[in-house]
Amino acid sequence: MAKILFLAQFAPTNGKKVIPLSSEEKFYAETYHLPICDILEKYGYDYVTSSDVKELIQNYAQYDLVWSVYNRLGFRNCEVFVQSICEYYNLPYIGATPNVRALVEDKSMSKQLAEHLQIPTAKWVVASSKYPLSAVAPFNGPYFVKPRFGSASIGIDESCLCETWQHTIEKANSFLQNDIEVIVEEYINGIYYGVPILNNTEIPLIAVPHFQTSDKIGNIITNSQKRFTEGGMKRFICQNEGLNKILKYYSNMYFMQMQPCDYARIDYIVEKDTGIPYFLEVNTLMNLGQKGGFVASFLESGFNSYDEIIRYIIDLGLSKVKK
Repeated sequence: MAKILFLAQFAPTNGKKVIPLSSEEKFYAETYHLPICDILEKYGYDYVTSSDVKELIQNYAQYDLVWSVYNRLGFRNCEVFVQSICEYYNLPYIGATPNVRALVEDKSMSKQLAEHLQIPTAKWVVASSKYPLSAVAPFNGPYFVKPRFGSASIGIDESCLCETWQHTIEKANSFLQNDIEVIVEEYINGIYYGVPILNNTEIPLIAVPHFQTSDKIGNIITNSQKRFTEGGMKRFICQNEGLNKILKYYSNMYFMQMQPCDYARIDYIVEKDTGIPYFLEVNTLMNLGQKGGFVASFLESGFNSYDEIIRYIIDLGLSKVKK
């Protein structure tokens, strides 16, 4: 039987529990990381769990498959670290390859692929400490300012929505002062939609899209709302068959171009006035927890339980292990 290493922030390490330090961390542990650990145990997999990537670095030869759900490891460009280590040791892993992960973690480059595929995309510019925003607005507002790299919603709140270019520059500078590069998007007044995808031996499995609303200004959804530690966010399964068909078409086209990748969620904003879906970003390490949108959509798309979804993903990884 193949031996699996499961890496997660709150995965038990050397037999000891990792204690969450905040309500958001507790949510992640109890609805995401620990349930996956329970599934590995419940179904008799040969596995080790750890919250320390040194377990991989020091003991890589003991494992046949790695599954890391770490989004951040505390250093720049950490998103591709575990997968790169696996590639170095020719060790199979679950997820996206480092080059694909790098593409999607860069919100600017991922938008360029969407444009190339002729998927509607709002205007945008990027800025860094070396190359700050120009004094003259490149397009009309309102504007939305957020970190350019990374898939989490940390740092996103109502102050990210800026009516004027001067306000946009000030907000961007607040990120740049902390060495966080930014992307400034043309704000689309609409609703956020997510389209979860699982790879398959033939065509990808694309779940029914879900959408989310917020009581924040501009329908902005914060990191705390996504972790259910702050109220005001609601999630629904989309029942609009016409819109679902368009979103699935775009998502299938995009997913086929971002291979190799085992699973992903592609996000859009559907403009209220026109009904046009604009590509927003893509995530290859979204929340796979019991209360996440990814799971909610697939439970409406042929899967009968959370366990079944997680075991499907594990099987994608095990299929890469040489017999």
